[in-house]
Amino acid sequence: MSVGDDDQPVSGSAPKVVTSVPWVVVLLGTGLLTALVLFTLLSIRGPERQAAPPPAPPMYLPTIAATTASPTPSDAPLVAVDTTASPTPSSSESPSPKASSPRPSTSAAGAAAPRTGTVAARYQVTRSERDFFDARLTVTNGSARSQDWRVELLFTGNVKSIQASSASGVSVSNQGGGVFVLRSTSPLASGGTATVQMRFSRTGTGDQPGQCTVNGAACSIG
Repeated sequence: MSVGDDDQPVSGSAPKVVTSVPWVVVLLGTGLLTALVLFTLLSIRGPERQAAPPPAPPMYLPTIAATTASPTPSDAPLVAVDTTASPTPSSSESPSPKASSPRPSTSAAGAAAPRTGTVAARYQVTRSERDFFDARLTVTNGSARSQDWRVELLFTGNVKSIQASSASGVSVSNQGGGVFVLRSTSPLASGGTATVQMRFSRTGTGDQPGQCTVNGAACSIG
């Protein structure tokens, strides 16, 4: 009976070992799967990180193109030198027309000079008293056209006033300081003569002006 009791516990432990074996296999399988998943994730991320750097180098290419554009302005000064050389022949040709242009201008100036100088005037004293004196002014137009005339008489301070008359018409103004201006009231015809009779009041002596001009030119006195 004792021998039979010892055999029963040995036969009951064997089924417990057999039932625990599947759990060990499951744990090992899950561990292997986890390891495989981690390995695959690491292998995928590794190539992605290595593929990112290659696009960076092309960013430096535009800077090289900018440096190549710099030599182009160096060609511009060469064109400027050519333009400076071109006006030199033109300057040699320009004197020929310039030499011809002053010729008519000098002739025009010479033609204008006699027109302004053809009006002449003469001042003559006809009577002299203690308080006054009389004088005659003769204006002649020797030009080919009618002209107005203006005579300016400058006396010293002793001449005070003037009275004038002319058949052709004359206006008189006292500028002060011994300056008297006589003007024609109408143009003097070509070749015509205007005679002006004048009477001056004075204190002291002297009956001739210190200066006499007709249209800006000197007139004769005496």
